[in-house]
Amino acid sequence: MTITQLQETKKGRFSVFVDGEFLFSVHKDTFLTRQELALGRQITVEVLEEIRLADELLSCKEKALTLLEYSSHSAGRLAEKLRRFYPAETVEAVIQRLTELGLLDDLDYGRRLAADLLNLRGYSLGRVRQELYRRRLDPETIQEVMDGLGDVDQIGPIVALVRKKYLQKLREPQGRGKVAAALQRRGYQYDEIREALALVLEELPDEDEEEGEE
Repeated sequence: MTITQLQETKKGRFSVFVDGEFLFSVHKDTFLTRQELALGRQITVEVLEEIRLADELLSCKEKALTLLEYSSHSAGRLAEKLRRFYPAETVEAVIQRLTELGLLDDLDYGRRLAADLLNLRGYSLGRVRQELYRRRLDPETIQEVMDGLGDVDQIGPIVALVRKKYLQKLREPQGRGKVAAALQRRGYQYDEIREALALVLEELPDEDEEEGEE
């Protein structure tokens, strides 16, 4: 088999033609470092396949690093995205290497995500667990993250959330039920919601007091 043409593509890759037929394209770095890729060079099927697999691995690594540069990912979530473009075995090798390099750390990722969900978005512990699962963290890591949170006060965050987002709705007819439903969708338990709403309602002036102020 003979390499009969090497042609740069619009995307900066190089197309490899063998015996007049296109086989595959390779990354610029692959083209520059593999001496076998030379016009007129005799080459075997085995070498061609080895070059193709090595280039596929390089491409997958670059895609992974681009995704990580854009936003943090769990290993599972990153692998899920990469499998849309690359074979499972290639993705697995890339995930393993990135983990070895410390570029993927599911436990650290899970802890930071849980803290943000609790403190910035007012999620319940149950909703945090669901979100960790949705981000493709494995069960052992999720449990370790949740254990690390300790005894988190759930009443205080509900009270703060109601004051910030639902106070006006709470004054409406049947508002208490609507607010409770909204809080349940955030993952809070009914007993927690009931206790928090009771505290907020105690703070609200009754209608007679409001009319007297006017």
